[in-house]
Amino acid sequence: MKHSPDKLTEALHRWKVAPPADPNFRPEVWQRIRERTRISWPSYLRAHSAAWSLVAALALGAAAYTGHVAAESRARADREALVVTYLVDLDPRVQALLRTGAP
Repeated sequence: MKHSPDKLTEALHRWKVAPPADPNFRPEVWQRIRERTRISWPSYLRAHSAAWSLVAALALGAAAYTGHVAAESRARADREALVVTYLVDLDPRVQALLRTGAP
């Protein structure tokens, strides 16, 4: 059965929803709020242990990766400084240039 868009629009404009009012709605909402506030911190953690374990593991992994990258960068810079210092100490030409200050 096909309706024209005008008839459908008219039917939707005439349609009114009047749900019955629940006299216990507000007290039930406040009761649920009070029940939620009774939850202690340890019981919250037990209920959400999987999610918080995942968050902790991800944070630990990110910190470990960041520390590893920083340590590699620092080790590379230290190694290069040691190599340059070693080569300067061995090469008499570089030592002579450093003493005279010539480029």
